[in-house]
Amino acid sequence: MLRDWGKGMAIRRPRQRQFERYGDRPTVTVSTLPTLKAMRDCFERYLNLTIASGNASEDTVKTYRNRVAQFLYWCKDRELYPALITKDNIKEYRKHLVDGSKSCTTIRLSMLAIKHFYTSCLTEKLVKDNPTIGVKAPRDKREVGSTLNFLNLEELQWLIDSILPIRKIGGENILQLQVLRDRLLLGCMALQGCRSIEMYPNSIF
Repeated sequence: MLRDWGKGMAIRRPRQRQFERYGDRPTVTVSTLPTLKAMRDCFERYLNLTIASGNASEDTVKTYRNRVAQFLYWCKDRELYPALITKDNIKEYRKHLVDGSKSCTTIRLSMLAIKHFYTSCLTEKLVKDNPTIGVKAPRDKREVGSTLNFLNLEELQWLIDSILPIRKIGGENILQLQVLRDRLLLGCMALQGCRSIEMYPNSIF
């Protein structure tokens, strides 16, 4: 059994024929495979320079990094080397997530993160192809409406009306402008929705 440099990453020993030559074309050998550290470093550069045109949020970078780490641990448990992963292996990992009762949204995000991981490695020629291409996350069989929590019109009206100036800061016109601003923000959020990472501390609430 061979192990990756400095990581203790178990890899599946390639078959003997992978060490042989056919004519003038060399086949894959262990010595030509990238280390796991090289693949991780490549992905880190990709996260910092390419995701969201180099301006990805800290939350996005952390999420992608964690999802790929989970996939690499799965590979380690099964003695699969990341540089030799096939499309069938990706399907097996997808099934692993499904069997683990992961939501379709969670699986979709995991597959996207892994796709970015192999895209980065392919860009730097650490792998010969991206095994995630053509492997899609399962569709959510539930109705969309059953997965959404929202305020009805009466509740929304109560929330908007509850925004009142609680102390005087400047003149009366400034207070009225602040109330209008906050109500408009709530209205936009109610119409368009917002993600959890867009809810910051010290908000208007």
